[in-house]
Amino acid sequence: MIAIGLPLLAGGAVSREAPVYSATGTLLYAPVDFNSKLLRGVVETSRVTDTLMASQAAVIRSTTMIGQLIARFDLAARPEFNPNLGRASFWRRWWPKTLRPAAPASHGVVAAAVRAALRVRVPEGTQLIEVSFRSTDPGLAARAANLAMRLYLERQRAANLAILDHAQAWLSRRAKATARALEATDIAIAKARAASGTERGVSATLTNQAAGRLTDALVVAETRLTAAKARMRREMDGTAAAAAASVASNVAPMRAREAELVAKLSALSAAEGPNYPDVRAARRALAALRGQIGAETGRLVAADRARMTADATRVAALKAALASARGRAASESILAAPVASLEEQRAAQRSLLRAQTEQIGALESQSALARPDARILSPAPVPMRPSAPRFGMLVVGAAILGLCLGVLAALAAEALNVSFRSGGEVSSAFDIPCVALIPEVNRRERRGLSVPDYVRVNPFSSFTEQMRALRTSLWLDPRAPKSLAVTAARPGEGKTTLALSLAVLLADSGMRVLAIDCDIRQPSFDAAFELGGAPGLTDCLSGRVSVEAAIQADQAPMLDVMTAGAVATDALSLFMSARMPELIAALRDRYDLVILDLPPVFALAEARVLARQADATLLCIRWGETPRRVVAASLALLDRAGIRIAGAVLTRVDSTRHARAGFADSELYHPRYGGYFRS
Repeated sequence: MIAIGLPLLAGGAVSREAPVYSATGTLLYAPVDFNSKLLRGVVETSRVTDTLMASQAAVIRSTTMIGQLIARFDLAARPEFNPNLGRASFWRRWWPKTLRPAAPASHGVVAAAVRAALRVRVPEGTQLIEVSFRSTDPGLAARAANLAMRLYLERQRAANLAILDHAQAWLSRRAKATARALEATDIAIAKARAASGTERGVSATLTNQAAGRLTDALVVAETRLTAAKARMRREMDGTAAAAAASVASNVAPMRAREAELVAKLSALSAAEGPNYPDVRAARRALAALRGQIGAETGRLVAADRARMTADATRVAALKAALASARGRAASESILAAPVASLEEQRAAQRSLLRAQTEQIGALESQSALARPDARILSPAPVPMRPSAPRFGMLVVGAAILGLCLGVLAALAAEALNVSFRSGGEVSSAFDIPCVALIPEVNRRERRGLSVPDYVRVNPFSSFTEQMRALRTSLWLDPRAPKSLAVTAARPGEGKTTLALSLAVLLADSGMRVLAIDCDIRQPSFDAAFELGGAPGLTDCLSGRVSVEAAIQADQAPMLDVMTAGAVATDALSLFMSARMPELIAALRDRYDLVILDLPPVFALAEARVLARQADATLLCIRWGETPRRVVAASLALLDRAGIRIAGAVLTRVDSTRHARAGFADSELYHPRYGGYFRS
């Protein structure tokens, strides 16, 4: 019932719920890439992180945005967002005067409901923002989701415009300050030039240029002086080779002639002797030539010395002029230094003012700053199918939950069940045999037949077969009883059905059987055999009728019946009198078996008194119902009365449930034995 009922209840509850539609749109968060050089110090840009994306989702679900949604669509007038506008509860509909009227919902309640309907999700690792809105109206869901995205974009656009205005104002202030500083610098330059006597730095520039030219001339003069000194050192070192090397370019022919004369003189001296005329002539010619060479060399040395002196004089003059020029340049530079510094400052200020002017122009023309940090990738379409409630999923979940709860309930019932559900449990608990398991035969199976008629009409049913099993147990008993008492611990255990069915079965098998209704307070034989008003047991014991008059013949030739008779207040005394054992003894001689249908053990004391008159007693225990403690107490009462218990019978067995129980005797009702039983 739990496994089936829970899905049915869930399905019924879900079917009564209004369908909810969810519309979803997608935003791409792409912040404006501000020019760091253009806006340095004006705005601060942040790298896109998960924390930043989460903050954007919080902005969309902020109180301001929720308030605009409520105002735009008048959501406070819709029952799904205002709980006080919904359908009245069950108690308020039936007892409206006993309950206080519902207070109007506050703005906070409506805002909380709208915030719950507005969902914002940022997929991990992306810059996408998914905006969803849930409502019973699909059109409202789509419009609300799209409006939430538009409001977010408008807020971003307004924020960027505010940044633009702030940047322009800041740059304008900076540009005005720079212009004022440039004007002050121009005034300071004019005053410095007037004080130094320079006109825009021309004198200092010319002095520096003259010093440069003097430096170049000095380098050339010093080079020439160095070369002249080198020649003079070679000429003055006293060697002919050095002197010849210094004047070789001018006296080269003379030197060649000298070499020829020297060679000729050597040859003549070796051949003719020193006084030979040719030798003396050669000597004279050589001496004259060498005189010419010396004279020419002296002239050249004197010229070189004069040039060296001139070069030294020029070098000294150039050094003096260069020192004077440098002194003038240093003086002029000292005087022009403030002017140069101010001019550099003015150039820097002009460059800064030009850059600030360009920045202001760029800010005015840069349209990117006017767009929001996000854009709509896909607007929310009108949903065609509801997103909730998910009927199939909920029913399947309820079915699974119901199955689990059903199993748990079955296990709990199994653990808490203190009754008997198998013959083995009875035998192990009380050390008495369980002689039969009688299945329950409901009215539909009997089809209007009484229990005796059902046994006659269906001799091969499982019910009748268990009656045969009971008969077999009694026949196999070494002390087979001639009188048998049938009782139970509580009413409704099926003892009367058992007694009558056993009597009919034994009678149909050829035994002489008498069934006596000993339950004086609640007799049942009158209705079963249609013997209303017939004399019975109490009438016979009181002496009002004879034994033969109290016994009624059934339609079966071998079965006789004795009803309970008139209700007697002294029934216990009658049963305890000497006539009762005499009656039982007389009937035992006339019949093969006398069956006594006794009242429940706990109901009347007559049950124990009558059970003592029988040879054996059967205790009926209702399958799965009678608590073990009740059975134990009943057996204790019978045992104290000295009553012989022939065995116990489990009655009203649910054959289907018993077949699934897994007990050893559940094999009796397995479908494989279906061919042996038929109705």
